[in-house]
Amino acid sequence: MGMSKYHMPSLRVVVKHTWARTKSLLWIVFQAYIIGSAELQALYSVGVLDPINAALNPITVWWLGLPAVAGIFLIFGVVRKELTILMSAVIFQTTNFALIMTPLQLIVLALVSMINIPCIAAIITLVKEYGWKSAITIATVEIGLATTVG
Repeated sequence: MGMSKYHMPSLRVVVKHTWARTKSLLWIVFQAYIIGSAELQALYSVGVLDPINAALNPITVWWLGLPAVAGIFLIFGVVRKELTILMSAVIFQTTNFALIMTPLQLIVLALVSMINIPCIAAIITLVKEYGWKSAITIATVEIGLATTVG
């Protein structure tokens, strides 16, 4: 069987393909992160997230056994997963989470954060690929699964 020869791609082709794949990251994902982070930070600064956090307390405190402010962490985690830990460090003003949470609470927070709905960029991609109805269904199932596993 004949095999075609492998050729080294030209720099122009590599740059063209790299840009085509990176463009969506820059134009969709990056904007979603910046806008989402700014909106959530503004809501947090104004105090709008406090009532939302209070509404989530039956789930976060009673069901999951997390601290009362854990709802805010999980809300920020929707924008970007790493904001869950960053916001907890900002709110508690420490990175030594063993001082504020038990090992079991840290494991539960980690499980819920990882299984919970993906970042906003993934949700936007789901909407583009499958539509709003499917994206909402997927997000709802993931929230339910994260809460159950937690």
